[in-house]
Amino acid sequence: MLYIHGMHRHPPEAEYRAAWDAALARMAYVPQVETRMLYWADIRLGATPAQIAEAHARARSRGEHRFGRLRPQTNSPLGYAVSLALHLAGPVIRAITKELATEVYLYFYGKQGSGDDVRDVVLDRMDALLRDFTPDVVLAHSWGTVIAYDYLVNRGLAHQLEALITVGCPLGQTYVQERVGAAVYPPRVRRWLNVFDAMDPVTWPDRRIANDLRGPRGERLVRDVEVPSVYDEDGKRDPHSWWGYVMSEPVQAELFRIAASRALWPRAADAGGLRRAG
Repeated sequence: MLYIHGMHRHPPEAEYRAAWDAALARMAYVPQVETRMLYWADIRLGATPAQIAEAHARARSRGEHRFGRLRPQTNSPLGYAVSLALHLAGPVIRAITKELATEVYLYFYGKQGSGDDVRDVVLDRMDALLRDFTPDVVLAHSWGTVIAYDYLVNRGLAHQLEALITVGCPLGQTYVQERVGAAVYPPRVRRWLNVFDAMDPVTWPDRRIANDLRGPRGERLVRDVEVPSVYDEDGKRDPHSWWGYVMSEPVQAELFRIAASRALWPRAADAGGLRRAG
């Protein structure tokens, strides 16, 4: 299984991956999982305020500075009014949307000190990781879902992916789809589960992505599932918590389904996926 984390500051790679492994280990029915993490927090944290400002300026110069911090719950006057009220009342929601706006411009328009595009640096790191690791499952959170999708549609996998699981995903937003350059179901992905909390501002205004990212014949292949409420590991309400999403019933059920199929048909298991115990 490959983890792709989202925005915000994160612990060092080994510590953060261990936290994801520990969350997965709480699901005792998912045996012996070999994992890796696409860790890009160091790229994000390495961006200086000047580089972030330059990314905003590049977007503005191209007439593409349209991603606002205030995300409506739905594309309607009422949706904007509700969103404004929630932003004013909720410091967690304000912090999430502020960080999301930074991620958008830094990923699509940012450059490192070397002059390399941030987007290319992140995707190149994914290339390097996949040379030695063949995951059956990709579990991505927040902006990590955009990275996963960008890679799958613009670079592509050499193997079949059993499942893509996205949580707290902003891919329903037209602006993000336009910047990625695609709005299709990615090739070589057998199943796609998209889980969202209705109060997660990262997913606003379009929480469901099955209607946008369709198959080659217009099929709705993504399974969108809403969870009633997401909490962090300390039991506090956080609609964008990676831990709460990973521990949610839809994600657990999907991982159990894959683990069960591997146990029943062991020849289908390979080095990168969910392996049988023993």
